[in-house]
Amino acid sequence: MILLCGHGKYGETIKNSVEMIAGKQDNIFSIDFTEEMSVTDIIEQYNKRIAFAEDEVSIYCDIPGGSPANAALLTKKNSNGIRVFTGLNLSMMLSLVMGESIENSLIGAKESIKEL
Repeated sequence: MILLCGHGKYGETIKNSVEMIAGKQDNIFSIDFTEEMSVTDIIEQYNKRIAFAEDEVSIYCDIPGGSPANAALLTKKNSNGIRVFTGLNLSMMLSLVMGESIENSLIGAKESIKEL
């Protein structure tokens, strides 16, 4: 299971873009983080999704140190089989859904940042 979360509707936007390019993704879910939410609220949303996970869970967040990432780390601390990543971008998610390993997807995401 892949959970995408960022400030505002960032996770939802990335998920929609991935599905526009690669088709419906049944194992990717987005969690919005809105202004009125707290870290506790995000943790509750993570836990609701994780309760249905049949395998490893990866949580991808927009920025390190942000509320979505902090909530993900707290969720990871209290659960087994959860990995947390920051720097969520479209390139990373596309390579994952195309079958790349997490490690190669992270390398590709870093390499996709270029001045043109």
